[in-house]
Amino acid sequence: MGASGSGKTSLLNILGERLDVSSSAEVIKNVKVNGQNLNKGDFGKLGAFVMQDDILIETMTPFESFCFAAKLRTSNLS
Repeated sequence: MGASGSGKTSLLNILGERLDVSSSAEVIKNVKVNGQNLNKGDFGKLGAFVMQDDILIETMTPFESFCFAAKLRTSNLS
């Protein structure tokens, strides 16, 4: 995927609109998914990622953590 510091996390943060860019920086992006333009705010409808410094509940198993996160994002999860 690339060496440390090559911009992998920065790219995900920009796509996920989680990164505030400095006033002197400009982000120009043209992202397509299955040939359709990905509009502002659409990334969360298609995917998600856990930030490197995200805090997880230590008493939960990985399965429980995934279920908890999924229930927060969807209303029809059984």
